[in-house]
Amino acid sequence: MKLNPMLLALDLDDTLLDADKRVSAANLAALEGWLAAGHEIVVATGRPPRSVAPVLPPLLHRAPRIVYNGAQAIVDGQVVYANPLPAFAVRQMLAWTAQSGKEWWIGLEIEDRLYVNRHFAKPDPFVVADLQELWTQPVSKMIFFFPNGRGDIDPLLAAVPTGARALVTPKFSIVQLCASTANKAEALRHLLRPRGWSMDAVIAIGDDINDVEMVRASGIGIAVDNALPEVKAVADWIAPRHDADGVAHAIHHLLGMMP
Repeated sequence: MKLNPMLLALDLDDTLLDADKRVSAANLAALEGWLAAGHEIVVATGRPPRSVAPVLPPLLHRAPRIVYNGAQAIVDGQVVYANPLPAFAVRQMLAWTAQSGKEWWIGLEIEDRLYVNRHFAKPDPFVVADLQELWTQPVSKMIFFFPNGRGDIDPLLAAVPTGARALVTPKFSIVQLCASTANKAEALRHLLRPRGWSMDAVIAIGDDINDVEMVRASGIGIAVDNALPEVKAVADWIAPRHDADGVAHAIHHLLGMMP
């Protein structure tokens, strides 16, 4: 009997990748077994496209990618789905920060390049620019950085306009704004639609706040044990931690469930 293929949607940081941002030998072997069984893999991450390939093993170099927390999907190197922030939301947030009387470190992710309003210590490449000249461009996400530590962000969150949503996680000292309808589950649905597949065919594994919708909407949603409580709350079951080959354990369990 030929099995219907399943799609494994994998978050990267703190899920597939270990603390050294590598894929363990056990996880890699499990991924090979998953593909050998006739199933498929989609990478689903909050990272920008430019920082995905360097951490992927060759086995996943051709895998479809969901990036920017679901604001883009990329297949064979081409953007096939884009859900950027509404331009008015970007303009409104820039105006609010200018009027707030505080000093802000702001970034706009536009076409796989990060533009920031001021220089600060950051390992990833960026371009310092006047963001007021860029708000009409397709902004995949807007990032508020806190190089001196994230303090009271309630006023910032209260200023987020309709059409945008904020992603806040204790794992990073940033606040990310995406389109209100941008998430990994919506990007997955876009990839599945031409094939006539539903989310029932998806098995999702994640850990962070940007994985909640994907884990909740998938046929089987899995949280690694180091996941935030919000992810665990919507998961069907919990796999071991990311640094204990949680993805490998999940895949072996899944393959064992299949006839």
